[in-house]
Amino acid sequence: AEVQGGKFCFEIQPPFTAMVDASQVKALEAFVAKFKEDPTIIHSPELAFFKDFLACLGATLPAKPPASPAAGASPPPAAEPVVEEEEEEEEEEPEEPEEEDPDLLPKDDPPFPEKAPEGELELTDEQLDKQGDAQGAAAEALGDGNLEEALAKFTEAIKIGNVAANLYAKRAEVLLKLKRPCACIADCDSALSVNQNNARAYRVRGRANRLVGNWEQAHKDLAQAQSLDFDSFADADIELKKLVASKWEKIQVKQRSARLKAEERKKKEMKKRKEEAKRIYEEQKKAEAAGASAGGFPGGGGFPGGFPGMGGMGGMGGMPGMPAGIDPSMLSGLMSDPELMAAFSNPKMMAAMQDIMSNPGNIGKYQSDPEVMALMQKVMGKFGGMGGMGGAGGFPGGMPGAG
Repeated sequence: AEVQGGKFCFEIQPPFTAMVDASQVKALEAFVAKFKEDPTIIHSPELAFFKDFLACLGATLPAKPPASPAAGASPPPAAEPVVEEEEEEEEEEPEEPEEEDPDLLPKDDPPFPEKAPEGELELTDEQLDKQGDAQGAAAEALGDGNLEEALAKFTEAIKIGNVAANLYAKRAEVLLKLKRPCACIADCDSALSVNQNNARAYRVRGRANRLVGNWEQAHKDLAQAQSLDFDSFADADIELKKLVASKWEKIQVKQRSARLKAEERKKKEMKKRKEEAKRIYEEQKKAEAAGASAGGFPGGGGFPGGFPGMGGMGGMGGMPGMPAGIDPSMLSGLMSDPELMAAFSNPKMMAAMQDIMSNPGNIGKYQSDPEVMALMQKVMGKFGGMGGMGGAGGFPGGMPGAG
């Protein structure tokens, strides 16, 4: 025994000749277990002798716990939780109610008046005379204000065949006066199939389209009619054209505004997906750093809980077409790409990817879908030099259409 630093220390040397009682060993085991649970108990006054003993043996002692606050002392104020500010959703402005249009007509349903026989016919003199008489009778009935008779006579002349574009356009005018705008449009279409430069047919069809609310087509028809025959464009037609142009301009403004809002919503959604993918990736990296994985990625070699939106794919072994022993660095490359992770959180894209991975031949179903093909090309790019992940259920020789 000797004194070191003011402490009385013993030097224990083998061999031990004294036997220790079994009950004492049990008590010592219980104390050691307690000591392991809370090493700071070594600083208790009643264990000062044991603390000195350990110091003599050169043991590293745990730090002394901080003194408890004095009675009555107020605890330090808790830190205020940091609340992330969420972007406020812009309230969409309510759409202006459509102005009532007293001139709109209800759309009429087929059947429409009969058309001429198809093809070029060689009419006899008798048929030509009969056709001319029918047109004359139609004009006479129209002059008398008998619209139904005029319609019947124009139809009689048309059924004979070899109809000129103007004859269809004249019957279309009668149909419009009878408030049958759709039948009128059908006759104008027939007139323009005979002569695509018939200004009368464009003008009448423009009026009919305006009366059923087809503002865009009405605008095109009236503009074409004016360009083909400016002189026959009456004052009423000019006023109608101005009305249609004004209405169509308002519709275009609304459509443009709706398109921009839709694009903005799509951008915000994509931003949220990227942020979510980044968050998942950062959590994955933290889990790796904490040693949550037994040999690579948490969850036995896969992504934690699977790719976002994949219904809990616990590892790459559960992803059809992916090699079970894939290099973790390549998986890390996938996870470090925000665009890929955003795509993986899209149910449509993941369904397509699973379909292709389960059977590479299914890629043919998505050749016309640029989003899916772009995703597959990017994924395959991450595995560059692997020959299309051959031997692992992937694409033999690479992805179809990827070069």
